[in-house]
Parts: sequence; structure tokens; C-alpha cells
Amino acid sequence: MNYLTKKYAQNVCFLELNRPDKKNALNKEMIRQLIDFFENSAKSTQFRVLVIWGKERFFSSGADLQWMKEAARQSKEKNMEEAELFYRLYSTLYQYPKPVISCVEGGAYGGAIGLMTCSDIAITTPEAKFSFSETKLGLVPAMVAPWIIKKTGIAFARQAFLSGFTFSGETAQQHNLVQLLFSHDEIIPKTRELAVRIANNSPNAISETKKLLNTIDDRIVPIDDDLTRYCASMIADARSSLEGQEGVNAFFENRKPFWNKNHE
Repeated sequence: MNYLTKKYAQNVCFLELNRPDKKNALNKEMIRQLIDFFENSAKSTQFRVLVIWGKERFFSSGADLQWMKEAARQSKEKNMEEAELFYRLYSTLYQYPKPVISCVEGGAYGGAIGLMTCSDIAITTPEAKFSFSETKLGLVPAMVAPWIIKKTGIAFARQAFLSGFTFSGETAQQHNLVQLLFSHDEIIPKTRELAVRIANNSPNAISETKKLLNTIDDRIVPIDDDLTRYCASMIADARSSLEGQEGVNAFFENRKPFWNKNHE
């Protein structure tokens, strides 16, 4: 099944996450389709700017929990392989030579925040909702962590990861997760306007400027192979752990996980 819809206008590609029945959750196939698109379109002359948004005006609920649930039946090697898919997704987007804008309506959770963080510009509304809810589910935000810390610094990451609290678009902007805020009525036309404005700039100068920015950024907060393997191992272990599986099962069964039963 194709989970991506593409439309082109004025040198801009509008890439829509198209899995609305699951709030555009990122499953294995959607991630692979995203990676394939980024790799295959990097040198395309069909467009100069990429805009990513979600079907039915909601960005993405993050990693598909049904996929997380399946991890209990998989080997450590298989879990590592699937965890590393997220690194490929984020790194391919981060290194993408064209400018990328994430138009985040409704909200984004967990791994979906990594998509907007690896974009060049993230736009949302003041009332949009964001959360790193992994620790509530017995999981660890391992694969997204390096990219979030690269964007926000360690202090906000500690607060957001450890508490799992839900925060607004305004808070996201205060901590550099997003750069621009617009109202619900304005966000789509303003995103289009910005994308077209960037597309009118020199393509080579834009590409070289992205390369310059990434080179400087990588020297400030490097994400190397050792860190990637460590993060992948962390989430692979968490996915198949007792608490990880209990948290996901409790979510689907609409009950509290066993570690919260004493607080009832």
C-alpha cells in the first residue's frame, strides 16, 4: 500500500503522510517509502523545495504501536534492524539537499517529532499538541533523542523525555522544535508562500548553504555510528522488554500498566 501522496506546484513538492485511519502513524512500510522517496528525489529537477504534512490536517501520531507490539516475537537482530530504520529515516532527511519544511497541524508525537526536527523549517499552530510519550509506554525515545538534543539542547530533552508531558506549539517554538507559528486558517497558505519564496532562490546556492549548515551543525553535535548503534540497541531492548510490551498492551486495552496499579 502506498502511504505517501505527492503533489507538485511552483517548484514545490507537497508530500502528504497518508494513513489517516492510524493518525498517520509511522509503520515499517511508510518509513521505507519515505526513505526511498528521499533517496530517489534528492537530485530530481522536478522540484526545488519539499513540504511534508499529514492527511486530514494531522501530522503524525509517531511510531505505530501495533508494530511495537510485534517486537516481542522477534529476535534481537530483527529488532535492531527495525530500530535502525528510524536512523536511516532521520539521517536521510537531515542530509536531503533540498530545503524541507514540515507543516505540522494537529500535533506530532514521539518519532514523528524527529521528522519535523530533521527538517530545515518546522511550522505549526499555537494549539498543536506534542509529546514524547515513550516512557509512559515502557519504551525509550532512543532513536529520536540525538536529533532532538541537536535541535533543543539537553535541558528541554530531559524535561520532555522523562516527564512525557504534553506541550503546545507555543512551547515547541520556545524550545526551537518549531520555528514559525500560524493560526489554523493561515498555516497552509503561509507554508505555501514560504516554500515558493525559497524555491525562487538559486538552487545551487540553497544546496551549498544546506551543506554548510549541516557541516557546522555536525561539528557542534555529532551523531556518529557508535551513538547510532547505542541508540538502536536501547530501543530494540525496550521494544521487547517486559515493561515495553506491558505498556503497549495496556494502551490497546485502555487500562493502566502494572507499574501504575498501586496508584489507583
